[in-house]
Order: sequence, then C-alpha cells, then structure tokens
Amino acid sequence: MTTQSLSLVTTTRFTIFSIVAVCFVLQVINSLPGINLNGLGIYPRSIQGLIGILCAPFLHGSWWHFASNMLPFAVLSWLICQYSVKRFYTVFVFTALVGGLLVWTFGRSNFHVGLSGVIYGLWGFILCYGVVRRSLKSIVIAVVVAILYSGFIWGVLPQRFHISFESHLFGALSGLFLGYKLAKADRQKGL
Repeated sequence: MTTQSLSLVTTTRFTIFSIVAVCFVLQVINSLPGINLNGLGIYPRSIQGLIGILCAPFLHGSWWHFASNMLPFAVLSWLICQYSVKRFYTVFVFTALVGGLLVWTFGRSNFHVGLSGVIYGLWGFILCYGVVRRSLKSIVIAVVVAILYSGFIWGVLPQRFHISFESHLFGALSGLFLGYKLAKADRQKGL
C-alpha cells in the first residue's frame, strides 16, 4: 500500500469516525436526566427552529435512532469518499443545509432530528451521480447502493408519525440535485 493510499484510508476513517463520534457524544449527553438537546432540532417555520438546520443531523431521538443511522451513514460516506474526502464534505454539508432548509420551510410542525436526512442525501447523490456521470467507478458504486439500500425509496413517503419523512425526502432531493450538477460538471471536465 502506497503512502498516498494509506493517507487516504486514514483520512476517510477519521472523517467518518469524527461525525459518528460527535453524534455519539451528543446522544450520551441527551440521555442524561433532565437534558433534552432535541429542542435544538429543526422546528419548521420558527426562528428558533433555524438553529436546527445546523444541529439536527447530529442529534437523535433515542439510542435505537442513533444506532439505526450509523451503519448506513458509514457505508454511504465511505462510498462517496472513494471519489474524495472533499467530495464527501461537499455532499454532507450541501444535503444537511439545503435538505434542512427545505424541512424548515415545508415540514410538519414538530422537531426534526437525526442524520437520516443526510443519509438520504448521500444515497440520492450516489444514485444520480452514477446514472449521469456514467463512469465505470460511479456506475459500480451506484449499483451497489441500489442493491443494498433499495428499501430507502419507501422512506420518502409518510409512514409513521414519529419518523420525519420530510427529512428523508428533502435530503434525497438535495442529494439528487447535487449528484446531477456535479456529474455534469465532471463529465465536461473529463474527470
């Protein structure tokens, strides 16, 4: 393994681990008696709820919620890091901010928390990027994601009151949009 590839593996692991660690620490704090950080989530159409656009991805409603988000987040993040860590950060930040703003604008009046909006953004990005970019690498990654996470399609529909389908829907839409734009740009550059 070359020094450059070892450095990429280390950077990728650090990137993914850092976000998981922040979520874990906040979940530990949120589990302490008398503490409810979920009030920092997205609360649609309220000035106080705007802070949730930044905070919501790192907060979770329960340990089950936290645990169910971590594996798909790690897998999808790792797959996007196969393009570059910078690309991962671009997708993460874009889907968190744009998806979060759309939830704030159109979501139900309730607190929306969790990394799943970003996870759906990563999912949407990978699928759209693979279809539009059409390189062997992007197609293989998109096919793997389509097989592993085909059930995500149902998450964008309202199913259970306590699950923010709005975060899933708007995260996926923002990921699809970014995947389309970046794939077109990369095709024009010949990357």
